[in-house]
Amino acid sequence: MPMYKIDEKDVRPEIGQNGNTVPVHVLEDDGVNARVRIEGCGIHLRQGAVYTVASDALQRAH
Repeated sequence: MPMYKIDEKDVRPEIGQNGNTVPVHVLEDDGVNARVRIEGCGIHLRQGAVYTVASDALQRAH
């Protein structure tokens, strides 16, 4: 299963560039929106939290 990451600003746009990328597990993705569970800690997002982001916000983690 591929791992993905998102920028924290994709969940909290008000932080601007003051965030990190965090690893996520994709729970659902319909091609427009993706429901993701945070798998690590960032500055603003914590492990285990579930959010909905735009599908194009998903970045493949290396």
